[in-house]
Amino acid sequence: MKTQKIIACALSVICLIGCSKKEVTESTSQTVAVKVKTGSLTPMRFRRQIQVQGCIQPVNSAKIAARMAGSIDALKVKEGDRVKAGDILFQTDQVNLQNQVLIAEQNLKVARENKTMAEADLKIAKTNLEKARLDYEREETLFKRNVITKQAFENMEVTWKNAQATAEKTETALSYRDVLIKQSQTSLDIARKNLADSIIRAPYDGVITAKYHEPGEFVANGTAVLAIEDQTHLEVSLFISSIYYPAISPETTVLLTLHGLELCRAKLSYISPSIDPLTRTFEIKANLPNQPNLISGTLCDIMVILAERDGLGLSSDAILSRTGGQSVVFAVNGDSAEEIPVSTGFTTDGFTEILDNDALKERQFVIEGQYFLNDGSRIEIQ
Repeated sequence: MKTQKIIACALSVICLIGCSKKEVTESTSQTVAVKVKTGSLTPMRFRRQIQVQGCIQPVNSAKIAARMAGSIDALKVKEGDRVKAGDILFQTDQVNLQNQVLIAEQNLKVARENKTMAEADLKIAKTNLEKARLDYEREETLFKRNVITKQAFENMEVTWKNAQATAEKTETALSYRDVLIKQSQTSLDIARKNLADSIIRAPYDGVITAKYHEPGEFVANGTAVLAIEDQTHLEVSLFISSIYYPAISPETTVLLTLHGLELCRAKLSYISPSIDPLTRTFEIKANLPNQPNLISGTLCDIMVILAERDGLGLSSDAILSRTGGQSVVFAVNGDSAEEIPVSTGFTTDGFTEILDNDALKERQFVIEGQYFLNDGSRIEIQ
């Protein structure tokens, strides 16, 4: 019996001690302020953007190929050389093509001389024809007077007709010589063009970036010998998801950064008219202003700016999400925190745009310590 009384007293003491600790804890939680830092809405420019990577490439680049088959007789450049538009880069089969031009020139000269001879033959034929005509008319008169025999008149008639045929034949030969001259002139033009095509010139100012063949090597028509780039006019090429296709327009701006530094902005110069069915992406390009830090082949971070506007924002960490997806912030209300629902817009550089902010412009908001707050919690501003 005595033991039971001792146990009952001990349980009573423990209960009293527990209740006392609970009351102290509750009292302390009601009086201790949460230490916080505050800030106000910041005016800035907000963007809806896509972050991707893009490759810098020249607007103008080409593989320079031989237009005439043959050995490379002269290669005047090497990798890294800067050239101007019109500079000679290389030539193929020079001697053979020059000889073809000489032969074509000689053939044309012969054709013209043959025409001169045909013109002389025609003059002789016309003279003989006129002589035969006069003889025929005279013999015809004598035959009508029965001065000469019929056989003599017929012989003269044959002579006149032969003179006519000879004159017609000579005229035809002269026309044929004209055709030969035209053919020879065409052959000469082709030979000269082939010779000109064997000399390959730079299509624009640029840098030789590759050499595929050496002097003396035989190359077929269309074989690439050099590669050239115009590195003063660059563009960025990037591929983005097809879900953004409706939001892209020629007015869309891209922002280039390299190693964390902003380089430049540019508007789009090209939007692919179709979407790749395998990757579900499409290509866009933008011409870039001259940048000394950019060279072709560089991989850059790109911000594709889909929309941009000025507004007021708050540190994104200061905005909390409640049940149902409602965004809230804690504003300073004296020495306590006031929970305020807000509508948010774009997020840029760690700040989130606060919409419908007219009533919030002058308020101070908790930007550190907000995770320990409830509506009405006491706060101490650090």
